[in-house]
Amino acid sequence: MKRASWIYLFIIIVCLVITFVATYYSLGGYDKVEVYETEGGDRTVIGRHYIGLQSSEINDVMEEIKTMVDEGRLRGQLTMVEYQNDTIGADSVHYFIGASFEEIRNILEIPSGFTYEEFTTNKIYQVFITQHFWVRPLPAEIRSLIEVRSIEDGVVLAPYTFDVYYSDGSLRTEAWVK
Repeated sequence: MKRASWIYLFIIIVCLVITFVATYYSLGGYDKVEVYETEGGDRTVIGRHYIGLQSSEINDVMEEIKTMVDEGRLRGQLTMVEYQNDTIGADSVHYFIGASFEEIRNILEIPSGFTYEEFTTNKIYQVFITQHFWVRPLPAEIRSLIEVRSIEDGVVLAPYTFDVYYSDGSLRTEAWVK
């Protein structure tokens, strides 16, 4: 009887391992993350600044802007600009959360309480992430891949990064060259 228990336990463990590996694969966990270099351009983001401690308020602002984009009240792609700001303290963050698009001329009006920021560069380093958020690399890992690539190429990055979110759940992280 004891031998049968060990066999059942072994079968259960093997089934769990196979299920985990198959789930991880189907969520895109084995997809390779690559840094691409592209030509630069201009981008305008309409949104709101958030400066403070990491909190659920950031998610609330993201959801509000996502709803506005989905409803068509704000055109463009959901975008979060993360500033590397040394003056706000180590435990604080500075985000500009909004919708990005190529030209301000395409926008007829800016919603109340929102501002816009314009960005320009000649070169962009970007990573496309199609994996499910459960298995995708952490934002810090993505940024460090981009930083390593920029150091290898001998360029200095601007003190901000873009995270552009798409409706299918994919993500593009960009670092712009100064």
